[in-house]
Amino acid sequence: MITSNKPGKILIVDDNKSVLHALNMLLKPEFAAIQTLPGPVNLLTSIDSFNPDVVLLDMNFKAGESSGNEGLFWLREIKKHHPSVEVVMFTAYGEVDLAVIATREGAADFVVKPWDNEKLTATLRAAYRLRES
Repeated sequence: MITSNKPGKILIVDDNKSVLHALNMLLKPEFAAIQTLPGPVNLLTSIDSFNPDVVLLDMNFKAGESSGNEGLFWLREIKKHHPSVEVVMFTAYGEVDLAVIATREGAADFVVKPWDNEKLTATLRAAYRLRES
């Protein structure tokens, strides 16, 4: 049970340690709990144990990869096993087609790196509100 007056639990999955550190610092004051993962290998297990409201999911985990296929695969897995968890996709390769596909697959939203702190926080809060409704 969350005893904080801050909303929600956020799970961040990104292969860049600097991004994970920066997001943890940014979001810690805004949300009840933050957990980070350096890749998707233990993603479903982490969702089982941490029970996040929102997952911020990078779309590419292999060096040189920019198709977003890995992120789309994990989005589908999250929605299959944990349909009530909201997922916000996160990528440095912000193409409209990719955002449309992610939304069709069940993503709550799509954020492009480098991100705007206020917009990212607002996007995650909106995704949290979707989970609560």
